Amino acid sequence: MHFLSEYLRKLGNDVVILAPKYSGDYNDDPHTKRIGRCYLFKANKATITIALHPKLPLLVRDYIREHDFDIIHTNGPLGWNLPYWAFHYSKAVNVVTFHTAFTGINLYRFAKIVFKRRFQKRMHGAIYPSKNARRTTHPHFSIPYRIIPNGVDTERFNPEVPALDKFPAHVPKILFLGRLDPRKGLNHLLAAYPLIKKKSPEAILIVVGTGTFIERYKNSIPVKLRDSVYFEGHVPSHLIPRYYATCDVYVSPATGGEVFGIVLTEAMATGKPVVASDIPGYNEVIEHNVNGLLFDFENPGSIADEVSKVLLDNKLRNRLSKGGRAFAQKVSWRNVARQVLDYYDTLILSKEV
Repeated sequence: MHFLSEYLRKLGNDVVILAPKYSGDYNDDPHTKRIGRCYLFKANKATITIALHPKLPLLVRDYIREHDFDIIHTNGPLGWNLPYWAFHYSKAVNVVTFHTAFTGINLYRFAKIVFKRRFQKRMHGAIYPSKNARRTTHPHFSIPYRIIPNGVDTERFNPEVPALDKFPAHVPKILFLGRLDPRKGLNHLLAAYPLIKKKSPEAILIVVGTGTFIERYKNSIPVKLRDSVYFEGHVPSHLIPRYYATCDVYVSPATGGEVFGIVLTEAMATGKPVVASDIPGYNEVIEHNVNGLLFDFENPGSIADEVSKVLLDNKLRNRLSKGGRAFAQKVSWRNVARQVLDYYDTLILSKEV
């Protein structure tokens, strides 16, 4: 939302983000309106956010009525949450982006019983970041749609970003960066790590992210290998590009439920080869052996083989880096924002007709 709004403004539009307050320190820009407070809970093998306030519907209603919006673009407005109330009170052209790909039961099968009639009448267009997102949602909410990928900031993430100097120099570096939720699959990478070390004894693994399973993950590492695994925990946002820049290969062993894989394109934009699970969503971003490599996340040998190929083959590493950077440039936020704006214009024209 932040980057899309930023680049829509660069294209000459006025954009406001309506969002809850989050814990921690952050600086708002004048284009953000905070309503309610964000809380976290576990669902879909991941961490879900929800905005709560005793007067949330009324606060959203009053804000919507005070402004003359041409477009109200909500993200996942299924449920009586902040996006739902924005859509509910909207008099504008309504667009929704569906970001969900379920790992188990598709809850949209049940949500449509409550929400379908209203959605069919008042939602003018949908955006799916991938075919996987469309497969999850479109059969239950038949809204006109376009598939527009998530973007990546190719200025923030680029090959000129300096590496961190806190890790041992001249050794192969593997990076995992993401929430330590079961769905992100760090346990599968850790299971493959001893096999990787047999082929690249000097390799180290850098883990960036936090979660309730962190101690379990640490304890699962063989004692003799623990000194070569660096658990960095939460890192400031401005350092994330430098972690990508530090690694020789970025690995994402996610187990499913991925709509697109923003972390993949961030690593690609930084010029780093990417190795990831062969799962829906990811295999729409990665073309095997062109801009990355895919593995069977349930097979430690498969993970180790693909990671080791990159670590041991300079030509392959360089080729994948170039292919990844080229893909990232195609899905830069500048290009994605143009696609979204074109869709807005199409929907406004169709409503006027």
